[in-house]
Amino acid sequence: MGWYRIARSLIEPWVQFFRMIPPLAVIPLAIVTLGIDESPKIFVIFLASFLSSVVATYQGVISVDRTLINAARVLGAKDATIFARVIVPASVPFILVGVRIGLGSAWATVVAAELIAAQSGLGYRMQQAQLYYDLPTIFVSLVTIGILGLFMDRLLQAADRRLTQWQERA
Repeated sequence: MGWYRIARSLIEPWVQFFRMIPPLAVIPLAIVTLGIDESPKIFVIFLASFLSSVVATYQGVISVDRTLINAARVLGAKDATIFARVIVPASVPFILVGVRIGLGSAWATVVAAELIAAQSGLGYRMQQAQLYYDLPTIFVSLVTIGILGLFMDRLLQAADRRLTQWQERA
């Protein structure tokens, strides 16, 4: 999308359009079209995390230093080589930020989706605990969500450090 101008003009408005629709608003449509099992949850979580990530990735691609691209062209590199050896590596920090943002969106969406329409999961457990004023279960569920989210974020940070060792850090 960020590499080819025509793809950008065709795809970017649609990405922005769907990004503005809250993922939770899609749940009724997802249930009607995909059924009541896990498929609607997976679809809504994917939608939330993908749309959050794609914007950061797009920004990374368009932010690549033109000097690097021009230098690769002068050395005889074709578009595919430039994309694989210049654009993608230079975009990795942005991509990983997008993945971290997408992870947060995914967690928020999965819990909310389970609160609304699920028969299992932490959100469902919290919903059931609310009916009986079971505060300990609610707190344990919240702490569990926080710990799991923090653990996953730390894994992504470790991947970021490993994949972007070449980058200067402040």
